[in-house]
Amino acid sequence: MRTEKVTDKITLYNCDCMDMFKEIPDKSIDLILTDSPYELNIHGGTKNNDFGNRKLISEKHIDYICGGFDYDNVFARFKRVLKNINMLIFCSNNQISKIMSYWENEGCSVTLLVWDKPNPIPLCNGKHVSNLEFIIYVRGKNATWNNLGYSMSLKSYHYPAPKERIHETEKPNDLLRHLLSIHSNIGDTILDPFGGSFSTAIACHDEGRNFIGSEIDEIHFDKAYKRLRTHVRQLDLFK
Repeated sequence: MRTEKVTDKITLYNCDCMDMFKEIPDKSIDLILTDSPYELNIHGGTKNNDFGNRKLISEKHIDYICGGFDYDNVFARFKRVLKNINMLIFCSNNQISKIMSYWENEGCSVTLLVWDKPNPIPLCNGKHVSNLEFIIYVRGKNATWNNLGYSMSLKSYHYPAPKERIHETEKPNDLLRHLLSIHSNIGDTILDPFGGSFSTAIACHDEGRNFIGSEIDEIHFDKAYKRLRTHVRQLDLFK
């Protein structure tokens, strides 16, 4: 397990998240904000034609983030490390009912939020264009909620997807900062067990939050770590 301390407030782990959880004390996290591995059937549909075969080949590179995750084991760790149940989980359409049902059965308030991208990839192949991504907000007793006004409290968010990205499922910084502003406070500790591009770490630095996160893939970790260090140095120099 590799550990990198970007600042005294940002700690990154290059490992399976289950190993990272062993390093986190009970009741020490204020918010979990994570882009979980999606459950996607990327090889479905018609393959017996030229377009279908090209699509199948081109999408094999994202197999590793399309198999979902072990809900019971991961969510058990979530419950252990959170001070109060307070989390935002990006997920695929296939995961909505599973994740919502799990936390409803735990007695939590569960809300479906939507990120409506104004610049989705214009490829549908006989299906609806994928302009929506889903975020499940899970709230327990005493979870942080900052009332920042009507427009900030809507259940849909309209931010363009990043034009330049280092990870296939990277989320925009402005969207993540929006979510952090509502569901956490300055000085809070945010956890992302599926770090990917570590965009959440960048948003936490910008919003004055502490961050702990892990990414299992070494190549993505190195790219994200390098970008995060550059961002922190540039922002601190500007300040």
